[in-house]
Amino acid sequence: MIGMFDSGLGGLSIWQAVTRALPDWPVTYLADQAYCPYGPRSQVEIAARTLAICRYLADQGASLIVIACNTATSAGVDHVRAALSIPVVGVEPAIKPAAAASRSGRISVLATEAMLKSRRFESLVRRHAGDVDVLPRPGVGWVEKVEAGDLTSPDTRRLISEVVTPLLSENVDHIVLGCTHYPFLAPLIREMAGDGIVLDDPAEAIARRVVTLINGKTPSATAGAPYRFLTTSGDPHPMAAVLPALIGHRYAVESRPLP
Repeated sequence: MIGMFDSGLGGLSIWQAVTRALPDWPVTYLADQAYCPYGPRSQVEIAARTLAICRYLADQGASLIVIACNTATSAGVDHVRAALSIPVVGVEPAIKPAAAASRSGRISVLATEAMLKSRRFESLVRRHAGDVDVLPRPGVGWVEKVEAGDLTSPDTRRLISEVVTPLLSENVDHIVLGCTHYPFLAPLIREMAGDGIVLDDPAEAIARRVVTLINGKTPSATAGAPYRFLTTSGDPHPMAAVLPALIGHRYAVESRPLP
């Protein structure tokens, strides 16, 4: 099976792309809601948490792991790849394609505070932005809104407007969605940004990478139910209640507290 995890429910934007590309493959998705959000946490803490969760998914039988979280990828993907023998796919802000396609020479990256402060983010900008100006902006409170399934309320609109509206006078022509939670807010971002600004979401590119690594293999006949959802929260009911709003289907959710 494919193992996948995020700090919470944002990685379901990646889950959707991967399950569309590989509909016959079972996927176990773990939401680390006991520690969500990752944004305010230290890089050391996030790296340790990322490694612990990936070890757990490997022990559950994952033949490939997707770290469906930009913040966790930036802090921990190198540690995970060094520790595990199975393929590990990370998620990074789509700075390279956005910078390459920009005509105005100015793009914005919306992400968590931890991601924007990470060395990996600095490296991405240095390697891929070239002469393009990159305007980093944290989406404060956005993760919590997605976790609650609150995608359209007046308060959600206010939080998004506080970030997106000022960008309209900055001559940016691409907005990079640098947190996997943010695609669920894309309809509001699009409404405020207008059609002249491109929203860059890496989900489809991640799915293509997973397909390449699977490389024609077929899942085991004993793999079990196609989709399994786990939360590190002691109460699985809030996650189960929000799944229909995010992915359009109801699924049972299991509580799996981790140390």
